[in-house]
Amino acid sequence: MKFKVISILFTAILLNYCSLLHAQEEIDKKIDGVFVVESINDSIDMASDFYSFYDSLAVFFEGDTLYNSFDNEIVHYPKVDFSTKKDTTVIQLIDASKKSIYVHPCDGDVTSRFGLRHYRYHYGTDVNLETGDTVMSAFDGRVRVTKLSRSYGFVIVIRHLNGLETLYAHLSQINVSNDQIVKAGDLIGLGGNTGHSHGSHLHFEIRYLGAPINPEDIIDFEKRQLRSDKLLLSAYHFRYQKEISKLKEARFHKVKSGETLGSIARKYHTSVNALKKLNRMKKSSIIRSGKKIRVR
Repeated sequence: MKFKVISILFTAILLNYCSLLHAQEEIDKKIDGVFVVESINDSIDMASDFYSFYDSLAVFFEGDTLYNSFDNEIVHYPKVDFSTKKDTTVIQLIDASKKSIYVHPCDGDVTSRFGLRHYRYHYGTDVNLETGDTVMSAFDGRVRVTKLSRSYGFVIVIRHLNGLETLYAHLSQINVSNDQIVKAGDLIGLGGNTGHSHGSHLHFEIRYLGAPINPEDIIDFEKRQLRSDKLLLSAYHFRYQKEISKLKEARFHKVKSGETLGSIARKYHTSVNALKKLNRMKKSSIIRSGKKIRVR
C-alpha cells in the first residue's frame, strides 16, 4: 500500500515537471541573441518562483535566466532595444514575506537627473554625498563588476534576483568583490569623485538587459523609497531610445562671432522658433560665439 502511494506521488510530480518544461518552451523567446522570458499573456512575474528555488539551492538567480553571461569586465551588458516593446513585463522589486527589501543607496539629494545633457544622454541619477560616505546595495544580488573605469571611476555593478542590474559610480573605495552575494543595505563602497566627475556624488543607474531605465521611474528619491513593490516594465520606460535615434541624425552648428539665431536659421532654411524648440531655449535666450546649437 505504501509503495503504491509513493508511486502515485512520483508520477504526479513527474507529470507536473514535464508540463512546466513544455510551458517554458512556449514562452521563451530570443531577442538579439539573448533569451528573454516573456509570458503568453504579455506579462510575467520575473520573481514569482525565485524564492522556492533560492531556499533550496541558495545560489540560483532568476535574473541569470535572462542573460547569456555573468561577465566580470564589461560594465554595460549589450543593450536590447525595447523602444517598440509591445508587452508588459512585471518585475517584482520587493517581497515582504520573504524579506526581500529595498534600501536607498545613500542619503543625499538628487543633483542631476536621467536624460539629455549637452546633446548626450545621462543614463543615471546623481545623488549628492561627501567623499567617504557609505554606499549600499539597493537590492539583494550578486556583484558582477568591480573595477576602475576611465569614465565611471571606481564602479560596481550588481545583478539582482529579478533581472535588473544597478550601477554605482565615482566611488572612492570598493568594499566588495566580483561574484560576492550581497543583501539590500550591505555596504558595498564609499562615495567619491573618481572618473569623469565634478564634485563628490554617486552616479546611480538601473538597467534591464543592458538598457537603462530612469531610476526616478522606480524610486522616489525625496522619500528614499520605491514607488511600488512591482515594476510594470513597458516601452514607456524606454521612450528615450527613440529620441537617441533622432539625435544620431541631428546636425549641429558652432556659432561664429557676429552670428544670430536669425542668420543661422536662414542659413539652414529653418525658423528661429524651430531652433529654439530644438535647443530648448527660452524666448530671452542669447547665443554666444563658440556655442554648439542643433539645427536639424
